[in-house]
Amino acid sequence: MSVVVVTDASAAIAPERAADLGIRILPLHVLSGDGEYVDRGTGYQADRFVKEGVTTSGPSVGEVREVLSAAAAEADGDGVVVITMSSHLSSTYSTSVAQAALIDPGIRVIDSRSIDMAMGFGVLEAARLAADGATADRVADAAQQVLDGAEGFFCVATLDHLRAGGRVSALAALLGGALQIVPVLRLQDGRIVSERKTRTVSRARDQLAALASQHLGDRPSRVAVHHVEAPDAAAHVAELVKKEFPQLQELVIGPFGGTIAAHLGPGAVGVAVAPALVTDADQA
Repeated sequence: MSVVVVTDASAAIAPERAADLGIRILPLHVLSGDGEYVDRGTGYQADRFVKEGVTTSGPSVGEVREVLSAAAAEADGDGVVVITMSSHLSSTYSTSVAQAALIDPGIRVIDSRSIDMAMGFGVLEAARLAADGATADRVADAAQQVLDGAEGFFCVATLDHLRAGGRVSALAALLGGALQIVPVLRLQDGRIVSERKTRTVSRARDQLAALASQHLGDRPSRVAVHHVEAPDAAAHVAELVKKEFPQLQELVIGPFGGTIAAHLGPGAVGVAVAPALVTDADQA
């Protein structure tokens, strides 16, 4: 047996990659006038996630209990490490802590204080070590080290989706539209804050790679470029990333996780960056 790694569906880890590494997924819920969709991290679906009036919620107590109980049984005493999206954005962390205490006090639950691949890179690091037979303490410590160095920057084409989801104030959304200000947003200590303001969406996108590079410097890095219905813009930002990061170990390009996409809306683009603790040479 080995340590089992659990995360939630907001991590933008490709489903096949999660399956290959044995990562277990806590489901999230997307609700709209068409009904409810359970997001198990199995892929982005624009027709479900990107529409007006969509809201999201964390996993139920029963769902968390089911996933953590199965993970503990699978680990068979080797340990379970759970990494959730920021506790400021979801109840997933608090629900996981409460259920872990009832199932097995040895289950480690980590608040990533992040979302998407800024969290996902920590999950992948944990899963790599777990697959290599590392102890639960080492798996959790390595994940935390990556998460502590991770950061996410993003911009949206409109603030309406963030406002509707309660992520920015109505006043901020109003000013953004009235003054044609496009903010570059940052996830800071688990909360969404404005990093800087620009006049156009294209200018905001052009600053993402440089901001992420300034955060990590010239350290070996893993970078993800995410988007919501904006593949061409993501490809452009990815080219900027290649120029900005001299020690780029991994570049992931793909859509935001479904539940996060619901809050960002069409046209959103983001760059997530994390330190690379395991280099390609180490893995060879």
